[in-house]
Amino acid sequence: MRRRGRTSPAINLAPLVDIVFLLVIFFMVSSTFITQETGLPIDLPSAQSGLEEPQGVPVVVLDEQGQAYLGNRRLSDAALFAQVKARLDRSEKKVAVLRADRRVPHGRVVQVLDILRRAGAARVAIAVLP
Repeated sequence: MRRRGRTSPAINLAPLVDIVFLLVIFFMVSSTFITQETGLPIDLPSAQSGLEEPQGVPVVVLDEQGQAYLGNRRLSDAALFAQVKARLDRSEKKVAVLRADRRVPHGRVVQVLDILRRAGAARVAIAVLP
């Protein structure tokens, strides 16, 4: 009688690694990332009819005190006009986005809207929370 050698049991890990990679890819593809162009803390007003903000356009932020920012830089009204005009002149989209804190006086929002329109924005999107 021949004696067979004992084989030690082994677990094949290749299918397990494949499943883990598929799960990682699934979660990377299905997750959403919230991007915000500025790190300024503002409290946006809410609206039911809000749409997504257009990408690649100048975003002007008005903080609670009514100070205007383009990106993370605080600008005077004259500098804001010049910077937005320069960006809109290089862009095919003549769109700008205004992210104003809900506590900013209405008159200040209208002033900045006027600056954006004079700088060449054909459309101004006002950012809101859905």
